[in-house]
Amino acid sequence: MAAIGEIIMVKDVIWAIIILSAELYQHQMDIRVLIDEMVRSMGYRTYPGYPEEYIWVDHGDGSGEVIMLLESHDIEKVREFHSSTSSFPGERFLFLLADGVDKDVISYCKAHRITPVTREETARMLGRALIDMHLSSRTKRKTAIRHKEENKDFIMVYLEEGNNPKYIRPVITGEVVTNAIGLKADLIFVPFHFFTYSMKVMEGNNLVSKEGTVMVNAVNGRPSKSINGYEVLDSWPTTHREMELKWEPLSSLERAKRWVSESLETEVLEKSETDAFIIYSRRRVKPLEDTIKVTFVNTCLYPIYSSSALVMDGFTGEIKSITDYL
Repeated sequence: MAAIGEIIMVKDVIWAIIILSAELYQHQMDIRVLIDEMVRSMGYRTYPGYPEEYIWVDHGDGSGEVIMLLESHDIEKVREFHSSTSSFPGERFLFLLADGVDKDVISYCKAHRITPVTREETARMLGRALIDMHLSSRTKRKTAIRHKEENKDFIMVYLEEGNNPKYIRPVITGEVVTNAIGLKADLIFVPFHFFTYSMKVMEGNNLVSKEGTVMVNAVNGRPSKSINGYEVLDSWPTTHREMELKWEPLSSLERAKRWVSESLETEVLEKSETDAFIIYSRRRVKPLEDTIKVTFVNTCLYPIYSSSALVMDGFTGEIKSITDYL
């Protein structure tokens, strides 16, 4: 069972609710802050994912979990949670904050591999988090917050191996860009997460394996077929800008898997015979959903040249809109 499930402890429910209510009333603290503190105390971290209203947890080893806070017995919101996170590779938790237990919600969760956490269990966990926060040093917390605020303009890129992202060497030079679009362009490096994928497709009666690569823009979350044959460098010596990473590898992996499922259809040539003719036909075949495996490879900074609303891809030379990248 995942980390959230492991910390559900049998304690006095009434006292946990009293502690939680008093602290929330005194400091007007958001429950999400408590969950974030709880997650960090366990050695993990939360990160911004999509949809933004859910809480995304990264364990740092390629696994994680996503949490929804349900404030009412609204089965439609639960269905939406399932639909939008169905391809998430980790565990999914539903924190029930309303009084009582809705049997339809519980049944739906169990049928769709979502772990429901009752109001009482939530109170126990958050009560413990409140106690830990109270006992921890206020000075250390203020110092950490101040340090974070002072460095908010720095780009923080998280990688499993702890390495900094590499720079993809531009194939196109600034002079070529100026001649092509008639304007001087700024070199911008955009973070992209790179993944490999494997899948299986039914071609007639045969189960065929296919592999490939996909990359996800870590600024706008858009996936696309990966480039190949690029050279990477540890640094880039000339003047440039670097965009801030907004999509982490774990949430981008979900986007990559969805792209593979929806975009990589295969055209199959089928043969059928009649008494007078041999008929060949083509049909589109989608990959088998349960066979799609996506693996995170690395994060690289991708070169583009921007001038006003026009952008030239620094690797392929394609001219696009700035909204395609940022």
